[in-house]
Amino acid sequence: MSHTVLGLSTEIPYGARRVEAGGKVSARAGRALRQFRLALQRRTSGPLASRLAGFADQVAQAAATSPSSDLWDMVRADCRREFSTAALRHGSLADAIEWETIKLQSRLGGGMESAPPPAVAMFRERRVHIGRLIHLWRGLAAETEEWLAGQGGTTFLDVGPWGGFNFVIESDGYTRMPFARLTLAMGALPETPLTEAGGPLFDHFLPRYCEALAEAGVTIPDHWQYQFPKWDYAGRLIELSGTYYLPSHTYDRRTFIKVRLSRACETVEEITLQDFLVLLERLHFTTDWALYREQTKDVDARFDLQDFISLNHVVEGVYQRSADEERLLVEIKDAFRGTIKTPAVLYGYWRQVIISRWVENLYWVLADVALGVKRYQRMVSFAREVVDQMPPRLLIPVRRQLQEYHSRLGAFGVIGGDAVSS
Repeated sequence: MSHTVLGLSTEIPYGARRVEAGGKVSARAGRALRQFRLALQRRTSGPLASRLAGFADQVAQAAATSPSSDLWDMVRADCRREFSTAALRHGSLADAIEWETIKLQSRLGGGMESAPPPAVAMFRERRVHIGRLIHLWRGLAAETEEWLAGQGGTTFLDVGPWGGFNFVIESDGYTRMPFARLTLAMGALPETPLTEAGGPLFDHFLPRYCEALAEAGVTIPDHWQYQFPKWDYAGRLIELSGTYYLPSHTYDRRTFIKVRLSRACETVEEITLQDFLVLLERLHFTTDWALYREQTKDVDARFDLQDFISLNHVVEGVYQRSADEERLLVEIKDAFRGTIKTPAVLYGYWRQVIISRWVENLYWVLADVALGVKRYQRMVSFAREVVDQMPPRLLIPVRRQLQEYHSRLGAFGVIGGDAVSS
């Protein structure tokens, strides 16, 4: 990816300059470091503010001297010594700083962006290679960021599949079932331009996405429906999806391509966790499963189960499944190849999930991590207490787990790399 080059700036200390091959400063790195400093400034005031400013200088220096290293690993000890005792919303200031450092690392180009794309076809026998798709998404997002910056708008786009893709991945990186839907989640800064008709980001991104998919063998017209808008309490539009429904789309067999942009969340993990927590809470508070079956369409019960099963991988860094839960996870994934459409099979698996108390166990572990509330201490509402302000101590392990997972997917099929495709 090419970068617009910034000249020297008094806003960025010398140690903060991300030096590229030509010895010049990456525009994106400069924006990332400024955003990092602003994020730390918003965390606190008073005497801690000056200490945070000094810590930001330390992180910038580490980024400049060792750009390929894990920034958090380099500053962890100092951060925890300085800020672990400062409480901050069900955690510590050190947790918040770690989260901002992880985001900075990805914005400086760490992770999958620096790896070569898989040398495999994106589509094979109606199945999509998710690693190659993620590389495509990230390249388009980076290009869109630079284009927006050239128009005077600064943002960062954190992209990835909505968490359920783990549900359909084989060991070679291709989906287990025929291509059905591609949902791209895109987190962005609050100031990212957005209107009910899409706005500049969609106008730039979507045509290029159509072109890239056509080159990979899937042709769709550049005709998108702007749907599912969400507003905050102040009436500000914070989320919108651009969707194209394939001709084969039905309510029962959902085939669509969606780009879902949220400017209430800066990262994909926040978007995915919000969805998962709302689902988990609804399932946990479903006390009459006979009534659930009576009032719920079979297709909706199936998608509830699919979302619960597929999104479990998102919290693997937080929740350790029991042996019985792991066995059930595998069985249900296999059943989704076809037999799950039979109501007896579908509700038979729902019965096993309920009897195993899997939903309940997961609910209380996440309540403890997010809010410090132990099992049965009090009732917890994820929707009211967690979703709007996701605590870093929950996001951090999810982010690290998904980074490793997506990097592994991206490595499948790389010629000359360490990964071996099966």
